[in-house]
Amino acid sequence: MKTQLATLIFRELRWFLIPIFLILFTAFLFEKFALSDPNSPPSEIVTNDSRPAVGTRGLGLSHAFISNADDATSPIWNPAGLAALKHGSVIYDFSQGALSVAYPVNPIGTFGINLLDFNISDRFLVHHTSNPFGTFEYGYNQALLSYARNIGSLQLGVSTGYSRAPDTNSLWAPNYDFGAVMSFSPLVTVGMQFRDISGVSIQDPNGKVLQSFNQQFAIGTTLTPHPLIRWHSCINITSPSLGTSFEIVTGPLSANVGSHFSLDSNTPTQSWSLGLSFKKWGKQTYYTFLNEDNLNYKHLLAFGLTFGGKQQTSNENNPEIDVPISTKSTSRETPKTPNKLVPKSKEKKSIQIAKKHNISIELMLAMIYVESKFNPVAVSRTGAGGLMQMVPGTARELGLKVPKYKNKLKPNLDGKVDERFDAEKNLIAGLIYFNRLREKYLNNLTLALGAYNVGPGRVRIKGPLTSRGHKYVDMVINRQNLYRSDATLLEADLKRLEIVLNNK
Repeated sequence: MKTQLATLIFRELRWFLIPIFLILFTAFLFEKFALSDPNSPPSEIVTNDSRPAVGTRGLGLSHAFISNADDATSPIWNPAGLAALKHGSVIYDFSQGALSVAYPVNPIGTFGINLLDFNISDRFLVHHTSNPFGTFEYGYNQALLSYARNIGSLQLGVSTGYSRAPDTNSLWAPNYDFGAVMSFSPLVTVGMQFRDISGVSIQDPNGKVLQSFNQQFAIGTTLTPHPLIRWHSCINITSPSLGTSFEIVTGPLSANVGSHFSLDSNTPTQSWSLGLSFKKWGKQTYYTFLNEDNLNYKHLLAFGLTFGGKQQTSNENNPEIDVPISTKSTSRETPKTPNKLVPKSKEKKSIQIAKKHNISIELMLAMIYVESKFNPVAVSRTGAGGLMQMVPGTARELGLKVPKYKNKLKPNLDGKVDERFDAEKNLIAGLIYFNRLREKYLNNLTLALGAYNVGPGRVRIKGPLTSRGHKYVDMVINRQNLYRSDATLLEADLKRLEIVLNNK
């Protein structure tokens, strides 16, 4: 609920990101022109290609994966995407023989390894024309070691390793990648990536360079006008091309359609793709149909899973988390508490409020405990007040009467003057606000709780949370679990809340 700090940090990081873009782009231009050998015979180079695009999910999004990379394959597109991981992730792309593994080591950051092109042939399992799976030309080997971490709402990542081209006369050469992702609001995310395998080349037996590879600098954006809708786009500046894709996400299923336009005469001028992904129980399946004129194998398939701790990618993945909530309907029953924990009285006002707003008693009590310790006139250091610690602006938006204060740290504690200090009105407004956050964050309890604490301006639709947000979530979840395991504590705090709500 305390959003003032979020605004300050956002302004600072916005100006921190711009120099990063400029520095990386300047470094690219310096290396490209100042350090190039002017005496090198240009006739030796027959073609100068872009680094091959790989990865089922990224290709499904028509190369527009720069600002939305958030799994173990992220380094192939933007290493900064690794910073979004909360658990270990492993993905194997069957069509392209690519193994990706990543694991967050808190608070250091996330480390990743990507090994490309394990397939014996250019097809998956069986090298036969009737086998539809496969697309990555055999021999485009890469071995990448990556690192990424969050700095506020900014994600930074780097990769290094060795690569080679699919030719017997291609030697391994080092490659370097840099990336950044910045959330300007819950609706807008911008990413950039710089990729360099320019040291890789193909030579004839006499040492003449037949093919080399361009460095690449690209920028991507993701717009989320609605929790179910995402629009991705990207532009590759150094190898001119444009990509755009439209994605619909509902629960564990997402579908996307996209198109990629190349301005390079050596590649197809236009391609399109259809993609599907399914994520549930910590497992993922990705499928893409890729329509490019120079590809014989248009079907791509990959599988993945998360590991290392309780899976909490969505509410339905975690039995400890409440079922999804809708603020537009109150017909769904509140999750049942085990019989031994069900309070004897069914008429308590607190229970009625919880049922009406479709939230479990344990979670409601846990939030009140962490926010105010059941003190209806509590005032925080940021001016938030009441049971659910409502800031004045949010309280007014929810219909509460709140005066204008010269000093918000010294509000009028009369509930008739400032309705944040009317315990019942405060509680109801707080639950309505929390339910809106749960809808906004696709019923992900962790993100909704984090946004309730640090403000939705600092939490992306798919995360990650700041350390402060994680601390708050842990406190609420731990208290909720105490209520679930200790009937005496549950009943005692229910009585405390009843006294507060009935003390008009």
